[in-house]
Order: sequence, then C-alpha cells, then structure tokens
Amino acid sequence: MAYLVQAFEWLRRETGLKAHHLETVIAALILSAVATLSGRGWVEWIGVFGVTLTFEYQVLSTYLREHSEARKKVHGPTAKDAAVLTEIQVLYYLKECVWIAYFLFLGAYSALAGTMIFIAYGFWRRLYRKTLPIAEVDII
Repeated sequence: MAYLVQAFEWLRRETGLKAHHLETVIAALILSAVATLSGRGWVEWIGVFGVTLTFEYQVLSTYLREHSEARKKVHGPTAKDAAVLTEIQVLYYLKECVWIAYFLFLGAYSALAGTMIFIAYGFWRRLYRKTLPIAEVDII
C-alpha cells in the first residue's frame, strides 16, 4: 500500500500542488465523474460543489488532528486529548452513516459518492502518515 503514497507524492511534486489541494482535486474529479454518469443535471452538480467544499474542510480538520496527535507524542498528552479525539471519530462515522442512508433514499449519487470518499479518506490518511510521519520540526 505504500506505493499509493509514493504515487501520490510523485503526482504532488509533478503538479506543484500542496497535498491537501491534490487530495481535494482527486475527490472533485471522482465526484464529477459520478455526476456526469448519473445524468441528473445541474442539481447533482450543486452536490458536487458542496461535497467538494466540505471535503476540503474535512481535509484541513484532519491535518489539525494529525498535528495534535503528533504534538501529543512530543510534549505528552493532556487530560482531554483521548476523550476529544475519540468523540470526534465516533461522531464522524455516525454522521457519515446517517448521510449514506439519506443520500441513498434521496438518490443523490454525487453526495453518496462523497460519503464513500470521506470514509475512505480516513484510511488513506492513516496509510499516508504511517508512510510519511509528521517531522517534529513541522508540528504546528
């Protein structure tokens, strides 16, 4: 699986994009393909736009969480670290499950694809950080 990270890093260097911008571009391309294939018109494209913006928000939130976890390893945990991070993860997956059900019944295919991307993104970031940990000098 490390080859995925290597391919991503190669693409990031070749395009000159920041990692979070490239992640969002990839998500937007997938969502655009789903919208095109769905044939549901302009309403589906509103979903693509909304999910893309929400995805970028999630990406930046994930980066902050990663840095919080890295800072904890260097400086030690605070009393609230574990509880807050656990609650964030539980709420994240619960909300995605609710959205999946809603979008399935609604037939909002781009939004449904977005929830799948959001869920896959958590696995991607764990793989990415396992392969490329945050350097101590980069911790914010």
